[in-house]
Amino acid sequence: MLDTILAYGKCILDFALFFWFTMQFFALRWEKQRRISWGLLLGLSTIQFFVNLLYIPELNTMTALLSGLIINLILFKGSIAARLLCSFLETLLIVICESIPVLIYASMIRSNMVSVIDDTIKNAGFNLSGTGMFCVLLLIVRYFHWAKRRKEDVELTITENLSVITAPIVSIFIIYYVFYILSLNTELGSRADSLSMIFFLALLFMNLTVILGDNHWRKRCQLQHELDRLSRIERLDRVVIGQQDAFIEELKGLAHDYTKQIDGIKHLLQEGAGGGKGKFVERDIRSYADEMLHHIEDSYRFAFIPSPALRSILCQTKLCCDSAQIQFDTNILFSDFSFMAFPDIYTIFENPLENAVRACGEITDSSMARRIALTISRKKNLIWVEIKNTKNNPVRVKHGRIQTTKPDESKHGFGLKNMERVVKRYGGYSHVEYTEEEFVVTMALPVSFTASGG
Repeated sequence: MLDTILAYGKCILDFALFFWFTMQFFALRWEKQRRISWGLLLGLSTIQFFVNLLYIPELNTMTALLSGLIINLILFKGSIAARLLCSFLETLLIVICESIPVLIYASMIRSNMVSVIDDTIKNAGFNLSGTGMFCVLLLIVRYFHWAKRRKEDVELTITENLSVITAPIVSIFIIYYVFYILSLNTELGSRADSLSMIFFLALLFMNLTVILGDNHWRKRCQLQHELDRLSRIERLDRVVIGQQDAFIEELKGLAHDYTKQIDGIKHLLQEGAGGGKGKFVERDIRSYADEMLHHIEDSYRFAFIPSPALRSILCQTKLCCDSAQIQFDTNILFSDFSFMAFPDIYTIFENPLENAVRACGEITDSSMARRIALTISRKKNLIWVEIKNTKNNPVRVKHGRIQTTKPDESKHGFGLKNMERVVKRYGGYSHVEYTEEEFVVTMALPVSFTASGG
């Protein structure tokens, strides 16, 4: 009875591992209807269990392969060729994992495989060891797959814990130790078989508890990362709202100043009309009017940008440039970035503009211009962004990547890397080039169907 429970549990666990591993590479077809997935897994596990009772290795393997194909083709979406390949590799892997424990034990006692698998208690242990090896290999593959994705996306919220493989590895060694004890005490008989089965079931439940507990921990970490991300977005929203309020107050002040200035122009006109100072007054009025127009144009240059995030970044950059006496030229022919997430706009604009302001601020040569030029345009289905700034500091490059010049390297140096990651996420292209006196960042983003000209 115990060996039947263990064998059936092994089938369920194997197919659950199939399902869990495939989820890392393909989208689930019924994400909100998990009962379909679990019902199919349970049905396939039952069929595999009854086929295993026939003790025909070739039939067992074919059934496992067919079940893997059903799982990958019915429960998941994606490339058919990729799902077929995944099914074959998973089936091959589990067949290898089931054969290895038997081969190891046969070599240990210097016997053939037929005599080794003739014992029920040993079959139960071998099944559990094979599933343990299968789980360990899948965990390792999944970890390296996650590590590769982590290099491409530093904000990945999935947290892996490779130390969980110690549970199945220790279980495998314990099973072999039980085999060794049984070989030394052959007179124990059926009582030893029952105790061993109970022990193996306990090992199975221990592994399930550890792995499911680790999965629960990962979900908690993922939830915490998501909460942190939402908190950052909320802080950015507050910054934008605060800057918009400050912008409105600034406009009110400008309106008050312009009213006084217009009154002054009226006064000058009255003076010119009453005497022979007409030419001088006209010259003063023209100069005054030109200065007012320039001030109005400078104040309202970002007012009509539809993206609040971009408007906030440009206003903040303009303030920083004014305080550092840096010329900030903009040629914005496209400004509708509604198809991009709020934090992503900050990533692709604020990081390079902040670096540009910093580079210009380090120019001490009075003969060299401090200048930042931003151009945003649309050509057919591409948005082109170019950020160009003057500089005189050398560019540090390490392992093909530009390094930060800020004092604390552990907390900085992620700006351009994050910008490249976001651009790539939207299917775009980014390029950085520089000379001794100039640094240029170029980005090309495909226009989303929701975007319009701005």
